[in-house]
Amino acid sequence: MATGEPSPGPTRRAGPPRPPDPDPDADRDPAPGANGSPTGSLLEAEVSPFHCLYADALHFHSTARLALARSETEAGRLSRAALVLYVASAEALAHQAAVELGRPELAAIAADPARPLPLLDAWRLLPSILSAGPNGALDPDAPPWPQFAELLALRGSWCHPGPAPSRRAFYRAANPGDDYEPLQPHQVPAGLALAADALQFPRTGLPRDPYALRPHHLDTARSVLDAAVEALDRRIAGALTRDNRHRREPVRLVHPPGRDGR
Repeated sequence: MATGEPSPGPTRRAGPPRPPDPDPDADRDPAPGANGSPTGSLLEAEVSPFHCLYADALHFHSTARLALARSETEAGRLSRAALVLYVASAEALAHQAAVELGRPELAAIAADPARPLPLLDAWRLLPSILSAGPNGALDPDAPPWPQFAELLALRGSWCHPGPAPSRRAFYRAANPGDDYEPLQPHQVPAGLALAADALQFPRTGLPRDPYALRPHHLDTARSVLDAAVEALDRRIAGALTRDNRHRREPVRLVHPPGRDGR
């Protein structure tokens, strides 16, 4: 199950798609109503924040790739925006699933905004909240959950940066006068007590330094998120994505009355 297109599609209007309009005169300028305001068509949509945020992440992901040839600084900035949106889409998906599919008495455990549960815990508990039956809770040590935990930990380290020693980053210039670039684990000089884990997460290779994030790291982040969605979906017998429910944004015409827009 693919959670998104390989790359963003052609540019279109923001928001949900417009339903077919049965009125052949719908594109004409509306006539003024009784109160002097123009009458018009009014749509009601059920928005999927997961779909919206994931699509935005794809856009910044793709744009970061294009920007890399011009400027690593610009590519890094776009990459950070994309990663935040990928994780935000994961948060939206977990909470929406808990509310829409979970047992009412348990849904608030994962989806109460007044008492937010850590995102990784919300994902781990979803099978139980959704009455997943014999599959039970997720095994936190089985892939992709350790990798997913690192993705969430990276975003968490930006939100909760901690004391100065935990925020140290290292940069290297190969020759005098060269630009300084984020230090890679294989470039650590002999004798410098600097472990590879201090520079990047061990399972995903995602850099701990936000300035070191590049588009190829987003490829990893997206694959981890997609694998987590697939793994969770298997545990709950496909309920998470059945009929494309996590992406569906149904719309209906609510004004003028008597026209269903279908």
